[in-house]
Amino acid sequence: MTVTIYHNPNCSKSRDALRFLTASGIEAEIVLYLKEGWSHDQLIALKTACSMDWTDMLRPDAGALLKPFIIADDDVAILNYLVEHPEALERPFVQTPKGVRLCRPLDWVSPLTSCSCS
Repeated sequence: MTVTIYHNPNCSKSRDALRFLTASGIEAEIVLYLKEGWSHDQLIALKTACSMDWTDMLRPDAGALLKPFIIADDDVAILNYLVEHPEALERPFVQTPKGVRLCRPLDWVSPLTSCSCS
């Protein structure tokens, strides 16, 4: 199973999610988005895949800052901000063949990684 974690090693929730994956025997691809940054296309794909609104994907302080752009439905302004400030996105996001999910709280990782074998 291919698993990707968009990881911030300075975030305890992100470290917990990575530990959970490792303890589950899953060798995840680790994307250090603070170092690598985001592109508009990556952010749009992430938003589409997890079916979330920007308000739910942004850290609270960033959401408050971007509220005028969210209200105006100005995706370009939001995307530009997130490219400049990748830390404004909540974390961690985990992607598996079962989907993409913001894994905060940590127990949201499990449905993405559990075997549905019959």
